[in-house]
Amino acid sequence: MGAKKFHVPCLNQLTAWEFFQDKVGDEALNSHPDIPNLAKQVAERCRGLPLALITVGRAMACKTTLGEWNYAIETLKRHDEDELLEMEDEVFSLLKFSYDNLPNATMKYCFLYCCLYPEDYSIPKKRLVEYWFCEGLLNEYDRVSDAQMQSNDIISSLLNACLLENGGEIHGEECVKMHDVIRDMALWITHNSEATENNFFVKTGDWFYEERDVKAWESVKRMSVMTNKIKVLKEPLKCPNLRTLFLSQNELQVISDVFFQFMPHLTVLDLSRNLRLRVLPEGISQLVCLECLDLSFTGISELPKGLKSLRKLKMLDLSYMHNLRKIPQHLISSFSQLQIFRIWWSGCGDYPKEDNVLYGSNEKLMEELNGLQYLDILTIHKKARVV
Repeated sequence: MGAKKFHVPCLNQLTAWEFFQDKVGDEALNSHPDIPNLAKQVAERCRGLPLALITVGRAMACKTTLGEWNYAIETLKRHDEDELLEMEDEVFSLLKFSYDNLPNATMKYCFLYCCLYPEDYSIPKKRLVEYWFCEGLLNEYDRVSDAQMQSNDIISSLLNACLLENGGEIHGEECVKMHDVIRDMALWITHNSEATENNFFVKTGDWFYEERDVKAWESVKRMSVMTNKIKVLKEPLKCPNLRTLFLSQNELQVISDVFFQFMPHLTVLDLSRNLRLRVLPEGISQLVCLECLDLSFTGISELPKGLKSLRKLKMLDLSYMHNLRKIPQHLISSFSQLQIFRIWWSGCGDYPKEDNVLYGSNEKLMEELNGLQYLDILTIHKKARVV
């Protein structure tokens, strides 16, 4: 009918509170002197998202007891409980309208992939696209450079649908974000959709790894335990269907050789930003299906020779590895499918050639890189002389 579309941004805290009060109404807000304070907490949980404020506000219009408001607060906090409550269903089913109207399954799965990241996390676009590519989500193309066009269209569509937000820049890289309520909705979809039920395991932000939980992970395909305080991974993780494992930004110090023993289909492994991790376990050589390995910002000093078994590797990130001193000769050239390679070293001091510091010479590294026929993206940052 020629209707015009207008983008309604998230409201600031004061405006959101006024808007929420209008939807709840005076009868509920005045039914007890403590309810306005509780109502502010509920409104804050909506993070200024207009549709959430409307839906939750209307749902609370008939709630006149402290128990009902306290219950609502706990409900909105526990989006990851197994039993999703009625009010959440009402809110998320409305928000899901934008998700349902995405044009294809690829775009929907790329959207859900973003909920693997923690709340308020700025996701670098380049890294997100590279993960999508290695996962096989951008299946129209065999080369990452060609897949950029499809991925740009997906990100633009998700931004236009308000399912993603602009996340500014970090270190010069453009980022996207998921609004907290949209992320809650995405997690709700992963628990309720037949296509993704039990496929996602997401516990981020001060959640501690517990061995007793592993039985629930046998059907999981995507797992994220980012931004926790995990220090040691001893027992094998029995996830025969696992394809994605995000362990970034923990406090990892030790990974046992048997940890990767029972994840034969793992495709993407993100160990980045674990500065205390000094050694990679030899058991990583068992991940023969691995296509993406991110070791950036780790304390690893030497890459194990066993990495040669990762014949399918398409992306290897060794950026900002200050302690990296040794890469076995012919290791990089063994990754015949490699398309993305990044390396950075600080060059703190001079090292003798016999120590085999990064091959002992940069020329040998370049020779191996020159032999990689599929290499599309190459980034080498060098801060000082390393010979």
